Amino acid sequence: LFLQGGPPQIETFDPKPESPAEIRGPYQAISTRHPGIAFCEKLPLTAQVLDQTALIRSITHATNGHYVAAHWLSTGYPGNISPPTHPSSGSIVSHFRGANDAGLPPYVLLSHEQTRNPVIGAVMGTGYLGVQHAPFTVLQDPYRDGFKPEKVAEATSNLTLANDLTIDRVGDRRSLLKQLDRFARNADASRQMEGIDKFTVAALDMVTSGRARAAFDLSREPDHVRKLYGPHRWGQMALLARRLVESGVTFVTINTAPDSLCWDWHLNIVDDKRPADGSDGPSRGMEHHGPPLDQMVSALLTDIYQRGIDKKVMLVVWGEFGRTPRVNKTGGRDHWGALMSILVAGGGLKVGQVIGASNSKGEMPSERPIHPTDVLATMYRHLGIDLSGETINNAGRPIPLLPSGRPIAELI
Repeated sequence: LFLQGGPPQIETFDPKPESPAEIRGPYQAISTRHPGIAFCEKLPLTAQVLDQTALIRSITHATNGHYVAAHWLSTGYPGNISPPTHPSSGSIVSHFRGANDAGLPPYVLLSHEQTRNPVIGAVMGTGYLGVQHAPFTVLQDPYRDGFKPEKVAEATSNLTLANDLTIDRVGDRRSLLKQLDRFARNADASRQMEGIDKFTVAALDMVTSGRARAAFDLSREPDHVRKLYGPHRWGQMALLARRLVESGVTFVTINTAPDSLCWDWHLNIVDDKRPADGSDGPSRGMEHHGPPLDQMVSALLTDIYQRGIDKKVMLVVWGEFGRTPRVNKTGGRDHWGALMSILVAGGGLKVGQVIGASNSKGEMPSERPIHPTDVLATMYRHLGIDLSGETINNAGRPIPLLPSGRPIAELI
């Protein structure tokens, strides 16, 4: 669950109620299920399921730039993002693990129609692994008009055959496609044709199996479950993610941002209406984003544990960095890579604990600093991916899975 833009640690999972006003910000702290641990008052539901998570309050890295930070979190490597220099974690999982089921993609991105920015390229990019490891991307919002089954059908209509096609005819076309592509593949010196071919086969498998359409169909969920996640896009994206991994998708990224500024609250933490391009933009700030985030995270945790899939499904909730401990002159907070707080749950990990701590002003870790590569190493370990593994870049050079990092010992 990627909170693009950089959520503030103090207004989410690490409030500082004893600090001066310019540090503690506009909100009160509330108690959680973990004795002595407080959350921001805008996250009351998540506070009551904290015992189902591990809260890490000491994530740190060395950049304050959106693009480089997002690339680092997703790939394990600092680098350029236009294009990304390394494959994202989803593409890595696709490469090493593949699909859990032939009728479903290994890697799905749930995002927004409006999202066209380099940060998402860093989070979802395939790097040198090729298009066969690109995510199956869902941009539609089937619930923008409320809980209407026809909107679900509209959003998943690309998973059905055209009216004049049968399974047999698709098979004939696949055979013809192979013959027509043979010459091109033989002449191709790069790996792009190979990737396109594998991507095409995977797409045909999805359309002809019917399993993908069933997995994407939220109308199959009972009303009480749909209401648990909330009548908003973020909640329904989380519900869809749960359905997908339960059906056999290996890796899902949820991007909450309709634009690159979603959690990027320089102007005001409470209500940041700073437009993205100089025109009127969507409202932002904890008043707008706190409640749906609270509901989607708490619902996802509750649902995963109630369905007994918490040993198989691992959840990570984070953004690319935290925000400055001191509120700026307009009431906002700026970029801060030195500290952020994240939630980790499921995966058979040891939850119900707090790992690391920040200093009194929320500036930096005061104990147990943890790098994003350690989080990625923990995730890859859960998925059974050998941390000593390598990929091969376009120059034929072996690239380590991660340049550094080890699984977080307290979680294992």
